[in-house]
Amino acid sequence: MKKLKRWIKPTSLKVKWALAAGSAIFLAFFLFSFFQYHAINKWMLDEEENNFSRVLDEITVFFKQRGQNVKLEDIYESRDLMKQIAEKDQTIRILDRQGKQALEIRGENEPAFYIPFQPVRDKEVKLIETDDKKILIGHSPILSNQFNGYVEIIQPLNRYESIMKNLFWMMSFTGVAALLLSALLGYLMARNFIRPLNKLSEAMRSIERNGFQRRVEATNAHDEISELSQIFNKMMIEIERSFRQQQQFVEDASHELRTPIQVLEGHLSLLNRWGKKDPSILEESLQVSLEELDRVKRLVGELLELSKADRELADYENAKVNIKEVSRKIIRDFAFLHQDYDFELRDDLKETAEAFMLKRHLEQILVILLDNAVKYSETRTRVEVRMYEQDKLLVLEVKDEGIGIPEEDLQKVFDRFYRVDKARSREKGGYGLGLAIASKLIYNYGGTIEASRNEPAGTIIRVSLKRAAKLEEEK
Repeated sequence: MKKLKRWIKPTSLKVKWALAAGSAIFLAFFLFSFFQYHAINKWMLDEEENNFSRVLDEITVFFKQRGQNVKLEDIYESRDLMKQIAEKDQTIRILDRQGKQALEIRGENEPAFYIPFQPVRDKEVKLIETDDKKILIGHSPILSNQFNGYVEIIQPLNRYESIMKNLFWMMSFTGVAALLLSALLGYLMARNFIRPLNKLSEAMRSIERNGFQRRVEATNAHDEISELSQIFNKMMIEIERSFRQQQQFVEDASHELRTPIQVLEGHLSLLNRWGKKDPSILEESLQVSLEELDRVKRLVGELLELSKADRELADYENAKVNIKEVSRKIIRDFAFLHQDYDFELRDDLKETAEAFMLKRHLEQILVILLDNAVKYSETRTRVEVRMYEQDKLLVLEVKDEGIGIPEEDLQKVFDRFYRVDKARSREKGGYGLGLAIASKLIYNYGGTIEASRNEPAGTIIRVSLKRAAKLEEEK
């Protein structure tokens, strides 16, 4: 058994499938044939015994009908009648009380059977087996004033054994044929079923050699393998997208860090050469170096915040926040810090409206959105925050009247390090990470964020959040 397992283990799935299908069909056929064979065997034995018992009864009744004066001569005269009653393969004997044979009827080519005599009081039928042959033996008494003896019938079950033997070989040959045919059909079906898996395996090897561009050919089979292929293609699209984002992230991070590092290197070299003796150079270089260090510090802080948003998978089961309270507080703080902007709040929510989100995350998202609105808008312009309910979601909109975003860039502003106007963004201290952090936090809670143009000028950032579980249950 262990050798068989070791042989099957490295074999192709097609062979395994063929063996499994063939074995299953053969086992089912074997069990069916086994029970059918034994059922036929019992039925035929019962039929043989019934026919045998009927012949014995007919001969016994014949002598009873002759009355109490049955003589040995009467028994000889009934020879022809008993030949008509007897069936093929049967031997009929009339025995006296001592078991001596008075009359025997058997076919010309039938072998003689001699069974040890045992007196009986009533009819008795037995099945014995000798020399691998089954034989039926029946005795019944004959009682009269002139003759007392027994009727003995012996019948070898030649027909029964012949039929059962033929049936056994027929079932055996049919079982072997069924095994081979089911294995062949199983192999052909497995080859057809596994063809998509082979394509999937080939695509994986191609991806390993050439990158993430290869996809599995879509099929209309609507089965598990077709579904697996679709899932694989979606997964590869996501992996490729993530890989490109990661590449872009590394390139952008390197680019952002290169400039302040070069500036620091230049001013430190300047200090090393002349700054030790020239106070003006020393003061200027130190000031610029501190500014660049602050810039690097803020960039690293935003990168860490983005990384934290990527991997933060806390238990949000009981997360809920009153969106109205948080929004009013953040807007009030921004209005105090940026008094040369006009902040307007349009509130169409109930006082008890609670969003599915931790409070600190909602505060962080609002700060990012309002900071961008202020950063990319001119002074004396309006920043509008609107809250309302739509399709059982809590919607938060931030509208500004700033420089706006081109139509082709609306979907890109949530990518890491993406900036519409890189020169102006750098002047205002932006790194293109704020909206990436906000979108990641929102998606972690199953919400959505999208950008659109605000006519005639500016941008609208729309955030849709799920309701807290408690409020859903109350509804």
